[in-house]
Amino acid sequence: MRAHSMMIGAFCLSGCMATTPSVQAPRDDGVAQRLALGASRAEADLAFGTEAGFERNPQNYDESCVSNAYGDGAAGPRYVHARFRGDALVARSDGHGAICTYGLLI
Repeated sequence: MRAHSMMIGAFCLSGCMATTPSVQAPRDDGVAQRLALGASRAEADLAFGTEAGFERNPQNYDESCVSNAYGDGAAGPRYVHARFRGDALVARSDGHGAICTYGLLI
């Protein structure tokens, strides 16, 4: 009986592990490389166009993340994530499937 209970428990546990959600990793489309680190927010707006999203870091109000959409839209929009500290670009990446958020850390 005990062996039977252990087999049922293992089966249930393996089912849980098999259904973990997948996260789409960003691609390197080369869009983010249009702008050098240290660029201002105004320079980013000129390089990437109108922002699609903005979020301030809740643990450091000097830091924010700006998302800009790009692409033809056939496969859905792709986003550049540009992270600023003060008015200087400190990180950028592209190919994201959603706007940046500090809840999911860019």
